[in-house]
Amino acid sequence: MLTNPEKIHELLETKILTRVSQPGQYIGNEIGCVKKIADSAEVSLALCFPDTYSIGMSHLGYQILYDIVNSKEWAMAERAYAPWIDMQKQMQEHGIPLFTVESFTPVRNFDILGFTLQSELLYSNILLMLDMAGMELLGSDRSCEDPLVIAGGPGALAPEPLADFIDVFFAGDAEESLPRFLNLVRKSKTEGAGRDQILHEAAKTITGIYVPKLYRPFYGNDGLLSGIEPVKDDLPAQVRAAVLKDLDNAPFPVTPIVPNVETTQERITLEIMRGCGRGCRFCHAGMTHRPQRYRSPDTLFKQAVECYQNTGYDEIALCSLSSSDYPHLQDLLKKLTDYFTPLSVSVSLPSLRVSEHIEQLVGPLNAVRKSGLTLAPEAATQRLRDIIKKNITDRDLYDGTAAAVEAGWRTIKLYFMVGLPDEGAEDIDAIGALCNAVIDNVRKKTGKKSLSLNVTVSPFVPKPHTPMQWEPMQTVDAMEKKWKKIRITGGKKIKFKWHNPEQSMVEAVLARGDRRAGEVLRDAYIKGAQFDAWNDSFDFSIWEQTLKAHGILNDKGQPSDHHNSPFRLRTEEECMPWDHVSCGAEKDFLLKERRRAFEGKMKNSTV
Repeated sequence: MLTNPEKIHELLETKILTRVSQPGQYIGNEIGCVKKIADSAEVSLALCFPDTYSIGMSHLGYQILYDIVNSKEWAMAERAYAPWIDMQKQMQEHGIPLFTVESFTPVRNFDILGFTLQSELLYSNILLMLDMAGMELLGSDRSCEDPLVIAGGPGALAPEPLADFIDVFFAGDAEESLPRFLNLVRKSKTEGAGRDQILHEAAKTITGIYVPKLYRPFYGNDGLLSGIEPVKDDLPAQVRAAVLKDLDNAPFPVTPIVPNVETTQERITLEIMRGCGRGCRFCHAGMTHRPQRYRSPDTLFKQAVECYQNTGYDEIALCSLSSSDYPHLQDLLKKLTDYFTPLSVSVSLPSLRVSEHIEQLVGPLNAVRKSGLTLAPEAATQRLRDIIKKNITDRDLYDGTAAAVEAGWRTIKLYFMVGLPDEGAEDIDAIGALCNAVIDNVRKKTGKKSLSLNVTVSPFVPKPHTPMQWEPMQTVDAMEKKWKKIRITGGKKIKFKWHNPEQSMVEAVLARGDRRAGEVLRDAYIKGAQFDAWNDSFDFSIWEQTLKAHGILNDKGQPSDHHNSPFRLRTEEECMPWDHVSCGAEKDFLLKERRRAFEGKMKNSTV
């Protein structure tokens, strides 16, 4: 493979870029990108996003890490993305390895490769990128000359399916742990410390660091995981996630990179708060991002102004898990709209909670961009919403959507799940009925008939670190039948979208699996799995063949009682593959919430 960045750049310009779609995604040199001289950096990190440029460039966390690393004089971060299939063919034909867009340097030349684990359906792309870098997939097969492979994000809180491929996981807020890790690598390089010494010291001294090779899984005679223990006495038995306590003074990229090509989100993104105090029992993010932390309106306003001056974007999005719960929202909206409306810059709220908040915010929301509003009732009956602790009523939904229409929205997105615990036929019938009732109520209350509902229905995936982590996932066949039933009940103003249940099944296998699930992932990748989050690239035949080979599905493609089956009810006494990682809500609390769910209790418990 080629190793010379200048030669790689030359081949791209003369023979490759005219033959691939969106060539601008591979050439860097964007406004806001940072170029450093490689020889001047004591520690180099290739930030590898396991999806396309258009997706990766829309991810705020990726830009935060890029800014953190490059703010240090002695460190350097460059970016790499998963090349699309046409580009993969060209790179293979010309012997070009995975490279960074800043300098066209092969990522294997960096000290560290860092992956973000935003979705289990991106895991096959991690193996793709390692393969394209010319590296061994298994960490145990790599040499001391290879870069350290690290990973963070939501998936790092249930890391075992990737344990054989990743050297270091960052559990929790990387703003806390990544700078300490970079300092450790810098110091270790100066002192001549070896790879194993770095990994041991990181696992021993840095909060949130999990080094899987230093922890050994044990299995019972029944094939179930019985425990995961450290191999050295000076390592913590349970890895505690790092928590960024002061969000207001946290690093934030006020000079973000402006992409060369169209991306999924072209706007200034402000994270107004982190975490959520609602405690929905199915929600991984709400349970693991505790405690709730806020940025002040003054800080957010300053960030918005600086980002605008450095980018020229015409939209500012206020993002969090539940933006309408931000305690200073009215004050912030006034500050932003007073300043930016004369500049023809709009403010958007991608999601609002269905509650009295919308009605209270009708005035301030008049100046907010009305491109679309997302509300997530999740279930259509009060009984089922009580089970999952989605503490809203039909009346909240009726009043909230009517208030949104009064404020100027004409399109509203609603999210529902099917396959929730204790779900019955009446809960499925209620989805279409509730959607029709929302439209009828808006018409009666406002006299306006232009409301359209875009309704997304997704299979329920029981996620780690939630009170629903013990529950089984329903079969693909069962969910398909429910989807067909829901579609029949929709009206003319309702557009239904269905998330592929086969993709959800793969997601569940990789979200809830133990270390042996890594063998499933590796086999699926070798068979050709990649870009599994993309509907037009997801090939279930590959996964079905692989799941059958590993016993997760039987020969007829039906669920088995395999230890890594997503369709298996897990007992409360069972060791979960993520029990050795502590974050947000503790297991005792999750168990209590699970029992409350089926007792019908709605208590705002705190951790």
